[in-house]
Amino acid sequence: MIQMTDRHPSPRARMLRACLLAGLAPSVAHAIDVEGNYAVWGVGQASCHQYSQAYASGKVDDFKSYLAGYLTAYNAMTKDVYQATGQRSMQDNLAELGKLCAGNPMDSFERGIQALIAKGTSEQRDTNAAAAWGRASPAK
Repeated sequence: MIQMTDRHPSPRARMLRACLLAGLAPSVAHAIDVEGNYAVWGVGQASCHQYSQAYASGKVDDFKSYLAGYLTAYNAMTKDVYQATGQRSMQDNLAELGKLCAGNPMDSFERGIQALIAKGTSEQRDTNAAAAWGRASPAK
């Protein structure tokens, strides 16, 4: 488990709270405990140092898949967000994570993603779904 020590909720914590408020995921109610801790699964548990090593060797497939799922969930569950990292491509996101993780090697990869999202938020994340490519047609 990763303990959240800052006073401001993380992007993930905000996402989970948004799920609860929207009534979309009632089973998530106990996902974050009263001290702000929650379980992190998969490669999200890896350290930023491990990601930096994988990035340097070009072996980031597992990290890329985890990031894609994390960002998809964040985009789907956060109000008024189409793409949390703005106009960045996946390659841009992986490179930015490389920079963020290089400066914080003891953090988890999941915390690196939170920093990536926070940076995207401060750089005006993309909220205009109409301008985006690849948008699926509404279900009929």
